[in-house]
Amino acid sequence: MAITETFRSDLMLHEEDIKQGFWVQDDVHLSHALTPLFASFMVPAVTEGTKVAFENLKMPLSQFRYKLADGRIYQYTVPYPGDLQERLEEHKKTIGAILPLLNQHLRNYVDQEFLPFYRSLDEDSKRALTVGEAKEKLLGLFDFYRRAWQLHFEIILPRTAFIALEQMYGQLTGRADSAVVYDMLAGVMNKSLETDRELWKLSDWAKQSPVLVAAFAEEATEMGYKVRIEQTEEGLALLKRLQDVLEIYGQRSTNSHEFNDEIWAENPEYALRIIARYIKKDYDFDLEFAETVRQREAKAEEVIAGLPEMELKQTFVMMYQWALDSWGLDEDHHFYIDAMLPAKSRLFLLNVGRLLVDQGVMEDKGDIFFLYLDELLAMLSNPTPLHAQIGQRKAEYEENKLKQPTPFYGTPPEAPMDPALERIFGGKPPEIQEQTFTGYAASQGSYTGTVKVVRVPEDFSKVQQGDVLVCKTTTPPWTVLFSIVGAIVTDAGGILSHAGTVAREYKLPAVVGSKVATSLLKDDDIVTVDGTKGVVHFGQQS
Repeated sequence: MAITETFRSDLMLHEEDIKQGFWVQDDVHLSHALTPLFASFMVPAVTEGTKVAFENLKMPLSQFRYKLADGRIYQYTVPYPGDLQERLEEHKKTIGAILPLLNQHLRNYVDQEFLPFYRSLDEDSKRALTVGEAKEKLLGLFDFYRRAWQLHFEIILPRTAFIALEQMYGQLTGRADSAVVYDMLAGVMNKSLETDRELWKLSDWAKQSPVLVAAFAEEATEMGYKVRIEQTEEGLALLKRLQDVLEIYGQRSTNSHEFNDEIWAENPEYALRIIARYIKKDYDFDLEFAETVRQREAKAEEVIAGLPEMELKQTFVMMYQWALDSWGLDEDHHFYIDAMLPAKSRLFLLNVGRLLVDQGVMEDKGDIFFLYLDELLAMLSNPTPLHAQIGQRKAEYEENKLKQPTPFYGTPPEAPMDPALERIFGGKPPEIQEQTFTGYAASQGSYTGTVKVVRVPEDFSKVQQGDVLVCKTTTPPWTVLFSIVGAIVTDAGGILSHAGTVAREYKLPAVVGSKVATSLLKDDDIVTVDGTKGVVHFGQQS
């Protein structure tokens, strides 16, 4: 998408678009309202990036098209126009060559493209920029966003081929519980778990200090924990250790996909609140993770030993090893692309915002996020005060955050959803009875507990040990809650969504993609979450 006079209009969902396709609100990855500037980057990046990636992977789809309505992203999955069977054969050959090398592909792209670009962004975030440099760097970022999301899909989509493990398991055993193969993929270290472990290690260190234990014993006030602990020598030592951790793991924010949200590296309070939770509970990350690995290895040994000796078993074992080697990819690609790209971009954009403040275009550097990219480039060339317009945009953004989004526009297609996409996005309608509703059985087990509905990270503090987390969806910054809660229920996603994948790592019963959990349930309801059958029982008495 070129930055032309129609740039802003091209971002928006119009009636003509609705006539051409079925547009679904992406409530798995982008359930929140977006600022104008982030939408300016994200909509073209995914629309154009998937077109290239899908062609490179010979996908049986043409692309994902993104459009904006009421500040939220809607996605149209454009069907492949040619011979579908022929395309599927091409896709199988292409993916077959990639599967053994998935992790290596990510590492190569991270080392050769992402990290060098991030280092350049870091430099441009700290130095004074001329107007010409700012425009040049903005256009460079715009181009890189498209490249990043092309690579994002080339890295992550081949992983969906591992659903073949389910099919092979069913053929080999004759059993219907084929999702058991995902229990054989738990206990694989990834960047989200690494982050949790580093914060747990800091909390374990802090527990040795009675001063720090006392400081974290009470809930944080509006001032936060930092103000409280930096008055002591032990607190300053903890903050120094935390700073070192956040230099590596702090490139994340609440929603990941947004420029407007403060990142952990800017404000240690987010991490301190997680550390406080770990200090207050009896928890050993290393022991828990080692047990997950032990159970995974035992399950894999049991399943493989029980398979009949035939060629299909050999194929199953080979593909299982490929899957195991690359299973951390889902969280790792998020760390380096979904989270780190907007986090690094945010700091650079705030630096550009300083230029516009100096030029009198706006009052605060953060106001830059409420301009569309075409406006931003124009204002750099011809500064004009936009105080009233920015104020209106901020008000619209707050209104959009409160709106209940329309779930889709257009006529649903008659063809069933692609199974691989369903594993990620979900999509099946729930079955609602008098005291039960269904979703996807994402992580086995049953648990009865008290509901806490978490809509925004500000709600994290109300979640207590053993509660049932009920939310629309989760992203890596939510992972801290997984070591606290007893079960998870989401509105969005399939069994390979973030919530489903991480629930299995923490051995939490989980039902995902229910569509209705946050509507039917409220705080302090008592529910039973059956993660084996994908059913939630509600209306119980405490």
